[in-house]
Amino acid sequence: MDAESIAGLIGLAIGLLVLVALSVFESRNYRREHGGEGMLHHWLAGHHVFDRLHHRR
Repeated sequence: MDAESIAGLIGLAIGLLVLVALSVFESRNYRREHGGEGMLHHWLAGHHVFDRLHHRR
């Protein structure tokens, strides 16, 4: 591997770490502001996914 490849991989790793850290922060902030309901639960309930799952049984 040359120096450019190593630098690219390091940049990618740092970018992914920042993305994960921001996602965790936003998720915790959303949950705090919405009384414990998470983003994914809110989206699934809003699109009636839970209703479809319960009707299949």
